[in-house]
Amino acid sequence: MADQAQPERDKAPDMKKKPLGVLLKEKGLLTESHIQYALQEQKITKEMLGELFERLGFVTEHDVVSTLAEQSGVGHIDIDAVLPDEEILKRFNKNLCLNNIFLPLRKTETGIDVAAYNVADEKLAQLISRQTGLMPQFFIAEKRKIINAINKFYYFLEHPVEKLIANEVRILAQDAEKARGMDTFIQHLLHLAVKYRATDIHIRPGKLATNISFRVDGVLTSVMSIPTALNRVVASIKMRADMDIAEQRLPQDGRFRATILNNQYDFRASTIVSPQGENLVLRVLPMESAIMGMGQLGFMAQHIEIVEQMFNEPYGIILLTGPTGSGKSTTLYAGIRRLNLLEKNVITVEEPIEYDIPLLRQTQVNEKAGYTFASAIRYFLRHDPDVILVGEVRDSETAATAVTASTTGHLVLSTMHTNSALGAIPRLRDLGVRPYLVADSLIGVVSQRLVRKICNNCREAYRPSALETQYLGDPAIETLYHGAGCDVCGGTGYFGRTLVYELLTVSRELALLVEQEADLRTVMEVARRDGYVDMFDITVEKVKSGVTTVTEARRTLGNIRQH
Repeated sequence: MADQAQPERDKAPDMKKKPLGVLLKEKGLLTESHIQYALQEQKITKEMLGELFERLGFVTEHDVVSTLAEQSGVGHIDIDAVLPDEEILKRFNKNLCLNNIFLPLRKTETGIDVAAYNVADEKLAQLISRQTGLMPQFFIAEKRKIINAINKFYYFLEHPVEKLIANEVRILAQDAEKARGMDTFIQHLLHLAVKYRATDIHIRPGKLATNISFRVDGVLTSVMSIPTALNRVVASIKMRADMDIAEQRLPQDGRFRATILNNQYDFRASTIVSPQGENLVLRVLPMESAIMGMGQLGFMAQHIEIVEQMFNEPYGIILLTGPTGSGKSTTLYAGIRRLNLLEKNVITVEEPIEYDIPLLRQTQVNEKAGYTFASAIRYFLRHDPDVILVGEVRDSETAATAVTASTTGHLVLSTMHTNSALGAIPRLRDLGVRPYLVADSLIGVVSQRLVRKICNNCREAYRPSALETQYLGDPAIETLYHGAGCDVCGGTGYFGRTLVYELLTVSRELALLVEQEADLRTVMEVARRDGYVDMFDITVEKVKSGVTTVTEARRTLGNIRQH
């Protein structure tokens, strides 16, 4: 565990003398105007300055905590990728940890590893020593993550959800009269999904049993099978989601909200009908999500500057492309965060609002009221915007309105479903945007996918096969990495995901070709000369550096080199 968060002590002596705001300013994350604005607000709210910077959207919580780690010389740890020792957890209690914002991790030869937010608190060190008789070795972590981890680990310590589900299934299977409701089973199922970090829950009836699977890090994994007698769980979820339980012939959509481990979640239900019964999928959406920076998302340092240059253009349109669930909106917000929001009027129309940033004017689509992406842009133009974020360009009206806004002095940011960055150009033409308008308005396109990262807790080196080195295009590679499987990653060898991406910036020469409707092969040749960044090359680099695997690259990009 300590290997995951080595302190950068060599930077500490110089950095200790400087206030947090100064350090963040030196990193280029804040300006003097940001600091002065926060100081003014601090007089009213009395918040800690770092938390205020983060709440206002000037920096991410990761930016603040990693800077505090450098300032103090204490190691920064990603608490999401840590599995604490249960025996150590039992020596404390949930309320004690929440009141002092710390999480005990494991006993070591020299003491006890502890994740905390305020690592300089001497009283906390004394408290832990009194409680355990051990000297604490502190690692700094994000406050939000510590609180979530405390709620999570202590809840599941006291409520072994897998056993509770097995017991509930046994009781329900024996309930021939169906007198017992499904609420307890559903609540346990939702907790299990959050424990596994699932983004989707699939309930799939069969002839002899019903399968329940979770999508974790983009991959569908079977979790359990339940008797077909429990198929009424679908009707119970439909009732929660305000769907018609009597209608079992047509697909339906619905949604409901629930509090899981003190966090609000939005669950979106969708059914389709099969010969075996109704298939139901629940999308799991946390109501509050932490904004991440470009580096955290997976952009390489040399490419962050290119993306930030795109976002700093005064007008034009920037598109994020990729399949559903590839993190396009998250990247848009990471880019917006790098704008000087104190000097720009940024208005958004989203479906739904995924991140709450106080300095943005955020609105949400309401189709029943006639408030669509296209109509929102027309309203926005009366509000003197500098930047307009449109959740998605999905029809010709939205495309035309967005492009018009981008050619009248506004920066427009949006997403689109295409398989590649270059594919955005013919897609805009298909939506009725004339080639000369595409050429005049398009600044650049970021196309992205998400690949699973190797679990840091069980990562190990191995000698690659000839087929793997051939796939990577480098027969000289002698060492690659994979995950052996452990309790942290649930035996998969993977934990979390990172971006692989391609970047297309539109130069004058490229714009001329677009206007002339040149074939895509010619456009790509010019794009490569202008610095086009290839997604396969990014993936290969991440495989070589031990971030992901050849297997994961093949799963995401296919077996044949794309370009």
